[in-house]
Amino acid sequence: MKRTALTKQAPHPWPFSHGTVVDGPARLVFLAGQVAYDRQGPNRKLVGVGDPAAQTRQAIENMRTLLRQAGGDLGDIVEMTAYVTDVGMMEPMGRVAQEYFADPLPAMSLIGVRELARPEFLIEIRAVAMIGAGRRRPTRERLARGARRRSNGRRRAPRRRPRRGGGR
Repeated sequence: MKRTALTKQAPHPWPFSHGTVVDGPARLVFLAGQVAYDRQGPNRKLVGVGDPAAQTRQAIENMRTLLRQAGGDLGDIVEMTAYVTDVGMMEPMGRVAQEYFADPLPAMSLIGVRELARPEFLIEIRAVAMIGAGRRRPTRERLARGARRRSNGRRRAPRRRPRRGGGR
């Protein structure tokens, strides 16, 4: 099995990557905890200081960016762990997460912690995704696109697979 690191920023004082891809029969992607930084590098800024919903949205968008680097998307996530500094913020954070995830939902654990790596962080989310082992799980975004297509009466033609071998 081949192992590849996903990097969103470098250099970093700790020896880690933001994600690791393990290629085998399915591609497993292990994402390190993502927080609400807006971009990589020394000029990055924290999005949503004091705003749990904004920080959740940015952390999920950062997860999406890393998964797309690995050839996947949020619908490939099978497990998430969210670390929060106040479990009372679960409701606004959950409303944001509902915008991104649809059935079948990933398994999730919510863990209340006294503090995260920086005092301004309210949430950190780590995830595991499985890419390429069957049909991709739908995201709310993909479900909405499909509903729009159905509502305006247009249907896409079914995709045809090329024949294998020397058949007719």
